[in-house]
Amino acid sequence: MKSATEFGSFFPLDPAVPLGGEAWLRPGDLLTGTGRDALRAMVAQGRSRGWRRLYAPSYYCHAVLDDIARDIDVRMYPNAPFGGPAQLALADDEAAIVPEYFGLRAEVEVQGGSVLLDRSHDLLATWSYARAPDYVFASLRKTLPVPDGGLVRPPPGQPFARSLAPTPAQVRAAASMAAAMAMKAAYLAGAQVAKAAYLALAAEAEGNLRGDAEISGPSALTRALAPAIDLGWMRQRRQENLARLARCLAGLPAGMQWRETPAFGILLCADAPQRERIRQRLIGADVYPAVLWPMTWPGVPEDNRRLSGRILVIHADYRYGAHDIGRLGEIILQVAASIAATPDTSDEDTR
Repeated sequence: MKSATEFGSFFPLDPAVPLGGEAWLRPGDLLTGTGRDALRAMVAQGRSRGWRRLYAPSYYCHAVLDDIARDIDVRMYPNAPFGGPAQLALADDEAAIVPEYFGLRAEVEVQGGSVLLDRSHDLLATWSYARAPDYVFASLRKTLPVPDGGLVRPPPGQPFARSLAPTPAQVRAAASMAAAMAMKAAYLAGAQVAKAAYLALAAEAEGNLRGDAEISGPSALTRALAPAIDLGWMRQRRQENLARLARCLAGLPAGMQWRETPAFGILLCADAPQRERIRQRLIGADVYPAVLWPMTWPGVPEDNRRLSGRILVIHADYRYGAHDIGRLGEIILQVAASIAATPDTSDEDTR
């Protein structure tokens, strides 16, 4: 296996992606164009059965909530990763998104209404709950090397009337994303491909995937490839990598915390300025952490905003071997130690 030259960011188009293994799609599962489309498909079915309001966790992708709010009244309820148990009471005509943050067991107990369990970060999670969810849904691109795709698992005996075809806009956007993924694969293999070119193409495709007003099915590539991927092997590889990375990071400086989760490594910095300094330094070392998520809606609890300002999400998925993970751990430790040793003085009076 060739050593990694960078870590994180979106997947390249991988001709060696592992195929086979145990089937993970079930009869009745609906494939959609994106995770947003999965949510919108559930809301559309729910509204036909009387839903009038959707509750979403306060710590969530607010750009997704912006889109869903065009289809139904959306309200927030307080819930965040590592925040402890929460309770939510719903009327019969209300529904709630309950997330398994980073693949962790959801800690929200819902009474009444309908439960939409977000399993985007670990599609094969097997957490059980006193109350089974009414729907399970996911964005496939969070953990699979595909250009688009979402999933809805409807309630038993309540299948969707038909599968969804990709809209023309979805076809174009997914083709652009697949092209960006192919360009990235070529770049990582050493070809003369401009990084800025594929990043710009991916950003344009991402915007177009978000901009489709219709509820779409996935591209032909995702419809064929996603069910064939050996998701169990990829999950096992990710768990091994995350355990290895956690061992590498046992010596983080005081004030920084490492959280190992089923899906990602989570670096919690002391505060937002330190997080930004670490993020920029990691990017300079070709490590591209994610920030999940910016808190843009009013009324978000202050502790959610603080967490959003402190968090860095580190990928350690199937793309990386043991040597890569060791090097990733060294980079993170070196950056963290350097930042801890040189406190930020940008806001100090320099007279």
